[in-house]
Amino acid sequence: MFLMFSLAGCYYDAVFDESTLVIGKVSFKNDIQPIFDQECISCHSGSVEPDLTAANSFDELMSLPEGSIIPGDAEGSEFFEMLIGAGTNPMPPGGSMSQAKVNLVKRWIDEGALNN
Repeated sequence: MFLMFSLAGCYYDAVFDESTLVIGKVSFKNDIQPIFDQECISCHSGSVEPDLTAANSFDELMSLPEGSIIPGDAEGSEFFEMLIGAGTNPMPPGGSMSQAKVNLVKRWIDEGALNN
């Protein structure tokens, strides 16, 4: 009996990374915009730049100063540095996104930061 419980007890101990649920390329519309909707638009909804509402977010991100988002290079992008707390202005302020959400944003940038 002890052996059965000890083997079954470890099943749920694994760390689950939601970002692995996205098969294929990360979609800006289906994967990234929902993160902005959940985590960012309470501040970035038009009064604070960039406007990350669905109608404006991609264009706003791509119009940020050079180096903010470098397609194909998340770790060299200031935007990504802010998400992991490595920049001078970590986002979101007062908290952080789940690692799975950060991983999705990283994948999206590394895959070319496409408007797909």
